[in-house]
Amino acid sequence: MNSINVFTYNSTDYVKEVAKVGTNSDILLYHRKDGDDILTFTEPIKYPEKISSLTDSIFPSDVSIINANNIDRNFGEVIVSLDLMGKNNGIIIVNDEKREMVKKIISNTNLKDYSLFSGKPMELIDEIKKIKIKRSTDKNYTVIDHFFKVKGVGTVALGFVLSGKIEKRQKMIVSDIDREIEVKSIQMNDIGVDTAAAGSRVGLALKNIDPSDMDRGMILSDKPFEYQNEIRGKINVHSTVKVELSDNYEIFLSDMMRYQRGKLENDRIMFENKIPVIKKNIVLANNNIVPRVFGTIDF
Repeated sequence: MNSINVFTYNSTDYVKEVAKVGTNSDILLYHRKDGDDILTFTEPIKYPEKISSLTDSIFPSDVSIINANNIDRNFGEVIVSLDLMGKNNGIIIVNDEKREMVKKIISNTNLKDYSLFSGKPMELIDEIKKIKIKRSTDKNYTVIDHFFKVKGVGTVALGFVLSGKIEKRQKMIVSDIDREIEVKSIQMNDIGVDTAAAGSRVGLALKNIDPSDMDRGMILSDKPFEYQNEIRGKINVHSTVKVELSDNYEIFLSDMMRYQRGKLENDRIMFENKIPVIKKNIVLANNNIVPRVFGTIDF
């Protein structure tokens, strides 16, 4: 099965016409199956109140769908977040009147190649399927976003296979608590499967862990994790953001389906808790500036 994960902003009317509502918390997921294609749409329903609702929705996405018919401060924050998180596949819903304005806004960002769209919801599905998505196969990482107990099944976790694959009966390690668990079963779109490849939206029945042990943003891997409590390096501030960085400045890690507090000391960021090293850089935020998501730092 081919999976496509779609971040959506201000596009509820379109998504409701083409997909069914699924998991609902501070992010709302919708699902659609077309033959061998499974589309998962993620909407940050607690945004703009919670910036984590936005970044948690963006993180596992392959494609972004943005409605640009209301260009305001929140729209700008979404653009900056997508740019910093390197999301270069997407579609912008926009009317003819605002097309040139949108082209100018995205011209110097990772969104510069987004297509501009003004059609019907079902035509949007066709546009999404045209986008070529590159998958990483070098490491097995699955991120968890929801978890709960099911009678007769045990602990069930929902998440996205970020890279590599996950297999039934596979032994995995859970980040942060470094516990070995077993994947008892895997479901995709309510159908049992033996293997789920990168990009898959999965429901996992897990052995040797309880929901009370879990947090959003935990990663499953078949290899032990490396951790860091601090990151040294140059902070790259987005060109649209004005921020004065100084010692003890409060900074949050914001793009790995977690919102981790830290502070700036000289040329390093010290985090309250260790973070697993699964990618080359992280995106940074602060709730007291606009936009709240403001830059990156490399591992």
